[in-house]
Amino acid sequence: MTNKYLLLYRTTSSEPSTPRSPQEMTAMLAQWREWQQAFPSIIDLGNALKPTGRGIAGKVVTDGPTVESKELISGYSIVAAADYEAAVVVARACPILFMPGARVEVRELADY
Repeated sequence: MTNKYLLLYRTTSSEPSTPRSPQEMTAMLAQWREWQQAFPSIIDLGNALKPTGRGIAGKVVTDGPTVESKELISGYSIVAAADYEAAVVVARACPILFMPGARVEVRELADY
């Protein structure tokens, strides 16, 4: 049986990074495409998340996502895998791990 896993990309800095040159962007995107080609189990490459957002608790809306957090969720992907170990193999090869302070959290999606 195949399960779906969410790979959450967490980074430690909320500071805007230095804009990348077109050449750097091309090289970075090539790494992500190579990763996707190496692991056909990636069913949704996902996308990066902007560091801005809103939080809602009851009737109160605040700037977010979570101002107090030392880590931010910076993006995601969805992987189909037989088990956690197989999903972790995919996550370990993720290009985001080349960024200082970045980590990948692997979470199984509930199948309701």
